[in-house]
Amino acid sequence: MSNFSRYPHVKNLIEHYAGEINRPEILIFLRNGLKSESDAESFSRFIWEMLDQMSEDEENKVTVLGSTDNSSMIPDIEYEVSLYLSNSGFEEIWDRICDKN
Repeated sequence: MSNFSRYPHVKNLIEHYAGEINRPEILIFLRNGLKSESDAESFSRFIWEMLDQMSEDEENKVTVLGSTDNSSMIPDIEYEVSLYLSNSGFEEIWDRICDKN
């Protein structure tokens, strides 16, 4: 369902951290799409968890997708996730979650 066509590495990053953070439902959302507001909220909150974990991994020099610093991907993540949630009809949920973080 999710294309992440402009920045396909974003999907790879999300899949990595879904496993790392133990959030298997995120992989289901990527495969089947977001079906409800609850799904969209869970996915949006996960993205912020992922960003926190990326920061921690950078501090601890953990290699993810071949790099210990993936902060340059943050604009790509914002673009792809915003588009994904907008195309799924849940842009307002993403905006609300982002405003809180």
